Amino acid sequence: FLASQKNDNQGGEKVKKKLFVTLLSAMLIAGCFTGCGGESSDSGNSDSTALTIMDSEWYGIDTFQLDSSSGGQSLVSSTLFEYDPDEQKVVDNVCTDWTVSEDGKQVTFNVPEGLVYSTGETVEPEDVKASIEHGLEVSPYKDGYDNIESIDINDRQITLNLSSFSSDMEYYFTADFICLIDKDELDSMSNDELMWESHPYGPYYLAEDNGYVSGSEVNLVRYDDYKCFNPLVENQGAWNFETIKCRFNVEDFTETEEVKNGDAGLILSCTSDQMLELQDDENVELVNTSYPTVNYVEVNTNDSIFEDKAVREAFCLAIDRDALAEAAEGSITPAYSIIIDTMQSFSQEAKDYFQENYGYDPDKANEILEEAGWVDSDGDGIREKNGETLTFTFLGFNTSTVVPETMVEQMRAVGFDMQIETLDWNYIHERVNSDDYDVGIAGLGWAEPLLIMNICYYDKNAPGNDDEYRELVEACASEPDPQKRVERVKDVQMYMFENLNIIPLYYDNTFTAVHNGITGLAVQSDGTTLMNDMAYES
Repeated sequence: FLASQKNDNQGGEKVKKKLFVTLLSAMLIAGCFTGCGGESSDSGNSDSTALTIMDSEWYGIDTFQLDSSSGGQSLVSSTLFEYDPDEQKVVDNVCTDWTVSEDGKQVTFNVPEGLVYSTGETVEPEDVKASIEHGLEVSPYKDGYDNIESIDINDRQITLNLSSFSSDMEYYFTADFICLIDKDELDSMSNDELMWESHPYGPYYLAEDNGYVSGSEVNLVRYDDYKCFNPLVENQGAWNFETIKCRFNVEDFTETEEVKNGDAGLILSCTSDQMLELQDDENVELVNTSYPTVNYVEVNTNDSIFEDKAVREAFCLAIDRDALAEAAEGSITPAYSIIIDTMQSFSQEAKDYFQENYGYDPDKANEILEEAGWVDSDGDGIREKNGETLTFTFLGFNTSTVVPETMVEQMRAVGFDMQIETLDWNYIHERVNSDDYDVGIAGLGWAEPLLIMNICYYDKNAPGNDDEYRELVEACASEPDPQKRVERVKDVQMYMFENLNIIPLYYDNTFTAVHNGITGLAVQSDGTTLMNDMAYES
């Protein structure tokens, strides 16, 4: 897996929703949209039926084939189900009645009658089966649901027969990378044709003329007979805008000016400069749409000062995460667990344990180092032991040095000499993977914890990266009961905390800029957005 939601607040790049493994702050993924003002708003646009979206680049509308998806992707390809992060459960959307058997080996759901594609073809259960099978052939993320051994159809009910239950498979059915495409189109079109010529089930479809303008925009037309069954929104029918234009690769200044004057209703993901420009603008609201992303460090316990667990513990205790967030001007939030608050199966117990035992406490850090024999014998502020100094190099993202530069002084306060080397995230990955590092930053983003727990160790020699750890992760993944899965997630993290070689730091805050002429954008607690109810203010 290589994909991620890049940190706009620090890196300044436009967000793409991706499954993500990044050694930068990056994810997967939250569905946000942008629009333009109408007649009833203080806007420069007089067309109250049209919406313009400032989005990341689109690469196709057959989302099965994508390794990343734009924020507006579900405009043309609705997810089969939605996920309710507050209730921690799958809820209806295009399909209904998601049910998992007690042993986790079967999932059943229904394909409601009366759904019709924008082409006029009726949605049939055979389309659902063919769509899933298409994904199992072409999707970069097919291993997220390749535990599906077979698919049965009984009237309008679908049964997925599984080799074993997998919590990440369940989440995929609520994410952008699984959609619904007519079996006839799947059978008659090549994969290249499906990317821009298919008609996935969704509230909009590509306009016949200039539907896709390469590198610039997509133009969408409302599907008037669209309906869904999503209980998280009021509007389960046709959406409120007759046409939508999704623009991408637009300069930041242009985006900012257009949302301020109402020619654009939202900027999907603001850079830090855009946030500063817009935070006091009376015509714009900045809405927190942060997708679950955790940034953490791996610490090398092989041939470095961090072989000594006391040094690793002192390192943890020296980090003032609140000061990091302040230095980053609110673009990050302190993290005390690998599976953070907005991710599924979040364990408050695991977070509390880490914060209470390894949160900021420089006095305790100094005490631990003294007891372990690390002392500042020459008065230069750096501790030594047996001729070795407490010196290490921190591999940080080249997109921003705010966090490591702030940490330098925090480390100095307890006797560490911290040096900084900045690299692109993939080079950090390579260095950690080859054991050529002291401390390296990493970032992972995905709302479901299994992907993160499976790939958070880049250091193959790290203590804890062993069979027992993988057994704990597998027990978590195969647990069909959501409440029991929270306890399993706690167990995985508590095992990680024993070694203190993976240390959570912070998660990224991303914001959508909304012109005040737009209402109805719903933001869920995991940062995902639903725009079924969006409209111009009356």
